[in-house]
Amino acid sequence: MVRAPAARDTSIATYRAKRDFTATPEPAPSQQATGQHRHFVVQKHAARRLHWDFRLEHEGVLVSWAVPKGPSLDPADRRLAVRVEDHPIDYAGFQGRIPEGHYGAGEVEIWDAGEWEPLGDPAAGLAAGELKFRLSGGRLRGGFVLVRMQRRGRERAENWLLIKEHDEAERPGADAAALEALPAPKPPRGGKAAAGKRAVASAPEARPGTIVAAKPVAPPPRPAGDAPIAGAVPAPLPEEQKPELATLVEEPPEGEGWLSEVKFDGYRLLIQKHGRDVRLITRNGLDWSAKLPEVVRAVARLKAEDALLDGELVALREDGLSSFASLQAALANGGDRGGLFLYLFDLLHLDGWDLREARLADRKVLLRGMNDWRGVLRFSDHLDGETLRVRRQACAMGLEGIICKRADAPYRGERRRDWVKVKCQGRDEFIILGWTPPAGSRQGLGSLHLGFHDERGRLHYVGGVGTGFTEKELGALSRRLARLVSTPPDGLLLAGEPPDPAINWVRPELVAEVQYIGWTRFGRLRHAVYLGLREDKGAEEVVRDLPYPEVERLPFQPRARATAAIVHAPKPAAGAQRVGTTRITHADRELWPGITKQDLAEYWRQVAPRALPGIAGRPLALLRCPEGIAGERFFQKHGNRGMPPAIREGSAEDQPYLAIESEEGLIACAQMAAIELHGWGASLSDPSHPDRVVFDLDPGEGVEFPVVVQAALDLRRRLEGMGLASFCRTTGGKGLHLVVPLRPEAGWDAVRGFAQGFAQALEAEAPDRFVATLPKARRRGRILVDWLRNGVGATAICSYSPRARPGATVATPLAWREVTPKLDPQRFTIATVPDRLRRQRRDPWAEMAKTDQRLPET
Repeated sequence: MVRAPAARDTSIATYRAKRDFTATPEPAPSQQATGQHRHFVVQKHAARRLHWDFRLEHEGVLVSWAVPKGPSLDPADRRLAVRVEDHPIDYAGFQGRIPEGHYGAGEVEIWDAGEWEPLGDPAAGLAAGELKFRLSGGRLRGGFVLVRMQRRGRERAENWLLIKEHDEAERPGADAAALEALPAPKPPRGGKAAAGKRAVASAPEARPGTIVAAKPVAPPPRPAGDAPIAGAVPAPLPEEQKPELATLVEEPPEGEGWLSEVKFDGYRLLIQKHGRDVRLITRNGLDWSAKLPEVVRAVARLKAEDALLDGELVALREDGLSSFASLQAALANGGDRGGLFLYLFDLLHLDGWDLREARLADRKVLLRGMNDWRGVLRFSDHLDGETLRVRRQACAMGLEGIICKRADAPYRGERRRDWVKVKCQGRDEFIILGWTPPAGSRQGLGSLHLGFHDERGRLHYVGGVGTGFTEKELGALSRRLARLVSTPPDGLLLAGEPPDPAINWVRPELVAEVQYIGWTRFGRLRHAVYLGLREDKGAEEVVRDLPYPEVERLPFQPRARATAAIVHAPKPAAGAQRVGTTRITHADRELWPGITKQDLAEYWRQVAPRALPGIAGRPLALLRCPEGIAGERFFQKHGNRGMPPAIREGSAEDQPYLAIESEEGLIACAQMAAIELHGWGASLSDPSHPDRVVFDLDPGEGVEFPVVVQAALDLRRRLEGMGLASFCRTTGGKGLHLVVPLRPEAGWDAVRGFAQGFAQALEAEAPDRFVATLPKARRRGRILVDWLRNGVGATAICSYSPRARPGATVATPLAWREVTPKLDPQRFTIATVPDRLRRQRRDPWAEMAKTDQRLPET
């Protein structure tokens, strides 16, 4: 709906009042806005302070925000966007210099432009303070959200946050500066755009190899002559196209009607050619045209006016096989200095004809005739039928596998079984060198780590295998390997990154049979599957050639770190040992398999400087496991006779607690076999007024961890809209915590009520995602937003506390940039966290103590 002219004029009255249109080249508001389009424009504005003006066409005006740091394709970037006056539609085509002495004086250039699509009612979203939408521009693509922040104090500005959503277009690190490398839209001729025109619709004069990032393609006239192949229909060149994806299968399909192609090890590209303008689009929607000008020029010379093609960018080794490592190296070194090839295997559009409904075999006939296929562009040929034979030949050549496609299939742009990928598989015996702890609900072990002897008798590390085990095998292997615990084998050779520091090394005596699909360039197994133990073979018999003899292999040097005792050092001597000034009795008692009381005490000594600010001076409850995590466990809040003096007891708000103040207190907890430390949401200095709110995101059965990650990001955004900053940590289990620091002034009832209301509002708005009540029957497939940790006497796991779970995982504070679908909470353990802290340049929660915020008024 378009606003009435009077309403539209009122909405841009501020714009009109600030400008003298006889002296500034900016367009005066016209009466010609139709509201029939949803264009967006981003203008880089070098005014007194550089910023980017973000504008969305809505109801006959450009709704506008000033973004000081510019937009980003990285979901971790929360860009401040200050709402400014609405601008007239004609402003979308404006660029030039605003004279000194006038409002906004400085240079304006069109930085990006295209179409936007609201997700829901845009008027309602603007009114509610949360506008979700998708952009189709040259630099900005995919889902975004604008979230209005709560005004603070005497703030007059209406501040919003511009945030990239997680989707196929996200690009970590792609801020405004990084996106400058992509081509900008063609600016309009002249300083002002004529009424009703758009910069996004302007078309450059094409030259060979010109790269156009975002240009709507005008429908071509109906092509003359007959259709080039059966099934082709007249249609304009598609502006967007998703790639067809192959389904992984174990065995090649049998029967007639299948084409077999090489499975390349590279980057998938969809290629749009319009005249001599070319775009190279990656699988996740990024425009790589600027990265690959040589490829662009080669595509521009194809025998076609308009075309849409599908292919794979590869780098070839000397033996002619594609190498992903070589491709990454080539791209890192400039990407277009030779050595890269684009193999094309499908043709979806040709000179006004849409070919997607035609047979694949016919499409490939047309594709073959478009070029002589020498130089950068190559035709991906195929063999008809006999898929089993083709796969055998491919594997014998060292290829990763083959792609089998139905010869008569149309192109659907989704994952289907018309295309299937079949990988080559190797099968060999390897020596078991160690194991890593299990994660999640798995018992026994997480993965085996393997090696082999070369002809000279040297031992080489080849990576791990974590799949293929039955529950019975996990238990049996765990018990058997526990009797072989040792230090890393002498003379062990490896290439590339060092092994996982959590490996429990064993004497190299057992042999496992493993199936795998190939090797990395550093001689590590790819996609390995455990098949069983070879009781008939000794480790000395496992001898094989090096997969990559030219790769340098160096002796394994365990990193010098205090946690080495956890996985490498022999067990401590029986009896008492000292850690710092604290005497640890039964120091060799295992709390986790292979991890002792002394190891726990040493862990606390290493992380104490980072952990104590969130633990010292706070009421605690301790989870004690005197016989280890497999034995009896209990919570303790009261003191008892014989408790170490570094742990004291007390009570507040009629609730008992324990407390510590120093590193000695942490080590004393280890002496008591207190594995988990749970803290109140208030400090001992003011136990009546909480200084934080904790939301525990606890996934129910069937909820995958990336869903929990997305929930955390959504909650963070919602809290920001209420003016509340939040911090995220793993729980050491299967969920995440959002911690909201507060000025300690509201009482427990108010804080608990806020937390309850927040959780219940989430459940009411998205009952398919969230639940605010505890019964497990209601939690299947949903996430419990546990707000009960915010009452007096209630506790939540402390940051850096280990958990009494397999793997000795740790509740670990995160930077928000780490909260992505790739986050693996099981990698934070007492063996890895100390090293993580040493590598960190900055505490990810450093700002928490400085954050001064109150509960929002209701």
